[in-house]
Amino acid sequence: MESTLEKYNPHFLLFVVSVIWGFNFSVVKWGVMLFGPLSFALLRFLVGAPLLFLTLSRYENDPWIRREDVFYFLLLGLIGFGIYQPLWSMGLQLSLASHSVLILSLSPVVVTLTAFLRREELVSWVNLLGVGLGFGGVIFLVQQGETGAYLKGDVLKGDLLTLIAAMCWGFYSYLSKKMLTSYSPLKVSTWSVIFGVLWMLPTSLLSLVRAPWNQIDLSVLGSLFYGTVPAMVLAYVFWHNGVRVLGASRTVSYQFLIQVFGVLAAWMFYRETLNLNALIGILLIAIGLLLSQRKGGLPFWLR
Repeated sequence: MESTLEKYNPHFLLFVVSVIWGFNFSVVKWGVMLFGPLSFALLRFLVGAPLLFLTLSRYENDPWIRREDVFYFLLLGLIGFGIYQPLWSMGLQLSLASHSVLILSLSPVVVTLTAFLRREELVSWVNLLGVGLGFGGVIFLVQQGETGAYLKGDVLKGDLLTLIAAMCWGFYSYLSKKMLTSYSPLKVSTWSVIFGVLWMLPTSLLSLVRAPWNQIDLSVLGSLFYGTVPAMVLAYVFWHNGVRVLGASRTVSYQFLIQVFGVLAAWMFYRETLNLNALIGILLIAIGLLLSQRKGGLPFWLR
C-alpha cells in the first residue's frame, strides 16, 4: 500500500481527503440525527475497524504491531477516536453542520504551535501567518447566518463539544507522527481505530443497544457506508501518509480546505446560509492554506 501511495502526490491525496471529509459532516449528520450520536459513531467504527484490518492484511505481510508500541497505540486510539469521535458526533447533532466543520479548523493551530514550540518541524513566520489568515477566514464564516440561531443553548453546547474534539484531533495528528516512522500509514490508521473502538465501547455500547433499529433505512445505510468506507478506510490512510511525508503541521493545515467543502456541503444538503462573509472566509482560508504549505518567504503577489 505504501508503495502504491508513493505514486501519487501527497498534496493531491490530501485534497481528496478534504473533499471526502468536507462532505462527511453533512452526510454523517443525517445518520446521527436518525440513529443517535454515540450509537452511530460506534456502529461506524465496528464496521470500519474490520474493513481496515482486512485491507491491512491484504497489502502487508505482517499486519501486527510490536508489543512495546501497544501502549502508544492505546493513547492514539483514546485521543483520536475514543474521545474525538463521540464528542464530534454529539456536537454535530446539537450544532449546525457548517459550525462543526468550521470549529475543527482549530486543529492546525494545535499541531503547528506544538511543533513550533518543540522545534520538531521547521515552521516559519510565513507558515504561522497562513494559520492566522486561515483562522481569520473561519471568523468570517462563523459570522454567516442568523446570530440568534448561533446563540441558542443547544448549538453552543454542540460548538463547545466540537471545540474539544478539534483539540483532540490536533493532538492525535501530532502524536501519530512518531508511529509513522516505524509503521505504514495504513497500519497506523488501522490499529488506532481498533484501539479507539475499545475505548468507545464503555461509553457507547448501551446507546447502540437502545438505538432505534427500526428507523434504519437506505438513507441511514448510505450515511453509514459513506462515513465508513471513503471517510474512514480511504481518508485515514491518505491522511497518515500526508503526516509521514509532509509533516504534521502541513498535513493538518488541510483542515482549512475541508472547511470550504464542508460549508458548501452544508449549504447544498441543509440550505445553511452561504453569503458574502462565507465567500470572504473561503478566500482567506485558501490563502492561509497556501502560506501554511509554503517553504521560504512570502509569494511575490503578497510582497
